[in-house]
Amino acid sequence: MAWIGITTTALRKRGPGAAWRGVALAAGLVVGVMTPPTTRASGSPLVRVWQSEDGLPGNVVRSMVQTSDGYLWVANAEGIARFDGLAFEPVEPDGELRRLRFAFSRLFALPDNSLWAATYQGALFRVRDSRLEMVVAGSPIPRAPWITQVVPDHDGAIHFLRGGEIWKLGEGGPQPVAHPAPDLTRRFAEDLDARVQGGRAVVPETTPILERRDGSRWSVAPHGQLIVTDAAGAESPLDLPGLDPPFFCNEFLEDREGNAWIATAVNGLVRIRNPRVDTLSTADGLLERQVFGLMQHSDGVWWIANRRGGIDLWTPEAVAHLELVPTGYQRAAAAMFEDRWRRVWVGSRGGSVFLHRDGVFEPQFHRSQTPSKVRTIQQDADGRMWFGGEQGLASFDGSEVRSHGGGDGLPACDVTTLMAEPGGTMLVGTSDGRVFRGGTDGFSRLGDPSPLRHWWISGILAKSHAEIWVTTIGGGLFLWDGNSWHRFANADGLPDSRLTTILDDGRGHFWFGSLGGILRTTRTELLARVRHRDQPLHWLRLDRSDGLPTRECIGGYQPAGWMADDGHLWFPTGSGVVRVRPDLVEVNRVPPPVFLRSTRINGRESNAADGSIEAGPGRSRVEFAFAGLSYAAPEKVTYRARLGGLDDRWRELGAQRTASYEAVPPGRYTFEVVAINGDGVSSDRPARVAIHIRPHYWESPQFIAAAGLLTIAGAIGVGWAIARARLKRRIVTLKLRHARETERSRIARDLHDDLGASLTEISILSALAAEGSADPGMRPALEQLSGKAKTVVDTLDEIVWAVNPGEDSLRSLVDYLAACAREFLGNAGITLRTEIPRHLPDLPLESSVRHGVFLAAREALNNLVKHSHASEARLTVAVTTDRLEIRIQDNGHGFDQAQQARHAKGYGVGNLAERMRACHGDCTITSIPGEGVVVALSLPLAAPKAH
Repeated sequence: MAWIGITTTALRKRGPGAAWRGVALAAGLVVGVMTPPTTRASGSPLVRVWQSEDGLPGNVVRSMVQTSDGYLWVANAEGIARFDGLAFEPVEPDGELRRLRFAFSRLFALPDNSLWAATYQGALFRVRDSRLEMVVAGSPIPRAPWITQVVPDHDGAIHFLRGGEIWKLGEGGPQPVAHPAPDLTRRFAEDLDARVQGGRAVVPETTPILERRDGSRWSVAPHGQLIVTDAAGAESPLDLPGLDPPFFCNEFLEDREGNAWIATAVNGLVRIRNPRVDTLSTADGLLERQVFGLMQHSDGVWWIANRRGGIDLWTPEAVAHLELVPTGYQRAAAAMFEDRWRRVWVGSRGGSVFLHRDGVFEPQFHRSQTPSKVRTIQQDADGRMWFGGEQGLASFDGSEVRSHGGGDGLPACDVTTLMAEPGGTMLVGTSDGRVFRGGTDGFSRLGDPSPLRHWWISGILAKSHAEIWVTTIGGGLFLWDGNSWHRFANADGLPDSRLTTILDDGRGHFWFGSLGGILRTTRTELLARVRHRDQPLHWLRLDRSDGLPTRECIGGYQPAGWMADDGHLWFPTGSGVVRVRPDLVEVNRVPPPVFLRSTRINGRESNAADGSIEAGPGRSRVEFAFAGLSYAAPEKVTYRARLGGLDDRWRELGAQRTASYEAVPPGRYTFEVVAINGDGVSSDRPARVAIHIRPHYWESPQFIAAAGLLTIAGAIGVGWAIARARLKRRIVTLKLRHARETERSRIARDLHDDLGASLTEISILSALAAEGSADPGMRPALEQLSGKAKTVVDTLDEIVWAVNPGEDSLRSLVDYLAACAREFLGNAGITLRTEIPRHLPDLPLESSVRHGVFLAAREALNNLVKHSHASEARLTVAVTTDRLEIRIQDNGHGFDQAQQARHAKGYGVGNLAERMRACHGDCTITSIPGEGVVVALSLPLAAPKAH
């Protein structure tokens, strides 16, 4: 009765016409309070009918069974067909039987998964490999006795009941059993009871009755009404939409998932299942079917915002409608929130913010443009109100409005959702995929926003400071673990990534509104998936097959979902409000069997008779077709597949019932596929097939091995030929070197033995002549001749040393240089001190290099004698692993480095550098006036080559 005051007050300011309508509404509300409005029955059964336009061979369905593999089979006037929930596959007779027409009466499914079919003419067929085989021929007589039961005995032998006689199938054909054994009689009696309770009229012209597993009984009344009797014995008629009485039923069937099936005489195949959701719409008093947002007030009244504008106040007893402002203002409510003082704040769509107080909506912030165009409203622990929308974020402490922008860590953003954390901070979600945390002291962004990729954030649920769940429209579900974002999308089995809200039912499940239905999964599985990516996720999806009037839950408005005080979950849709009771949602836990329907290699179908397929040669296109059986909601069955040997990771295929692989290379593979029903239950075992793709002969291991051996042999041959050619060239080089060294030895020997001896003899004779000459005028000339001869002998000795191949070594160079320096400086009266290693490596040196280094050192000694005016010199030789260092130092006058260019010519610096460059070495000269000159010669040494 308190609503009368609210409604009349809300309408009091609308003028005379509005007042009249307010009185009428108030009166209607009183009636509503006193007398509950008539609403449609909650929990009406969901009926699905298949007829000829849906692929059913004919609308006259006479019998149906479910074999042990899970397939549903139907027999009608047109023949027999196998049904997988989506398509019917007719079964064709074999051979000459195709020309005949059979009137099938009953189907029989035996425990060994075999299927048998009887006709009105008394014939019996067996279905094998999708073909009909006649086992017992029919009788040509009119009204021949029917076969009403097919039963195997303990040995597996098939017996059937025709008329009142038991027959046995043997090698010689059917034989009557005159005296059936007690065990066989008992088997027929048990089979009769099972078929009668299972909804079959075994005796012709009787009415079938179905005894269901829940204790209820289904039957057809004499006047054609379908009657359901519950476990307590109470009867109630069951109306089937689109199927008006009288109702003609040939058989009932309850499948392994609990769905009820009816084989009708004229209306086709009917499936009946209980809904798992309830819908609240205009039939229940709502002003508009399309609902934007909803919430439950603390007094239990539901506030429901619709597309037309205003808000419906709803309880099961009464309905009232409130307008935000007087007539003419039709903007819908985009956000609603009840604060701690039980006041309701409403943000109109693209407009102002209103506060409902004392039965009246009052516009707020009319002197400010902020906040406006609000999408979401929240209140923090201090009582401060927060408003987010197209113009960003604002807060209101009761007296002052404050806008939060870039200075508070919030750059320009479009706020789509807010949530108050237990600690007093606010979580802010935006339309471009950013999440912020903070308060009046400022905000900071949660992690890197790139994983959210600019998706619209539609909902936030904070379980703790380091566990924040975020839903997006298009991007799926995200988890902030305190350090980074983790995403759950289609690759994780998420049926639809366009999520509109997230709700926690308090039982360990998360529920999501989406544009593809209502989804559910467990929090523990989500967290386990974060730790180990191979952990499975089970998703429950509710859609039209579960009673939803539409698959799309409305998003973009707040609240976009609500958990009621009684635990029910409410979701707004474009066709009313959907209510789910989590504790009563029965999960279909029957694992859906999955079967391979066909395998195509390069467009040609291949049969896997022994579970394997041979294909090829060469790379091939492989395509698999499969079907998972779940008759409760076959359109919600999804698949996961992999081709072992090519890619061992499971691929999420969605509802796609084919998997293709392009250009599969030769090899051995195993294809596996698993079906997942709409409640997230997977097949207990995958369907699999082995495939061997043969290689071309040039791809075979034998060919590759032979080619490899030939390549290796060719490489060895080429290498041997190259090595042989190199060896020949080396031999020729060695021969030439040997000949050259022999010639050098001969030249050195001839110079030493012939020319050297003659010059020495001339020097001696001239010295003797000078000593014995009586003519004083001849003595100077003879002494000069003797000196010249001695100089020529020394020069010739140097030439012989340079030419002699026996001296081509580092040791010879150092020894000869030391001896020459000692003799040369000794003749000049300069003391020489040497530092030469005792043990020198026996490294070979080419004659040109050896001679060039010697000439450079001799040039340095010559410059020392001519220009240094030194009294002492030092010769230092150092040998490292890869370099020879010769250092000649004196204590003479030295020269000025600044005038090096002028002195370099006189000291022969240019000649030294040129000689060392010719030997691939270098020369450095340093001098300080008054402290002498240091000449450093450096020559790189090569390691000795192995022979």
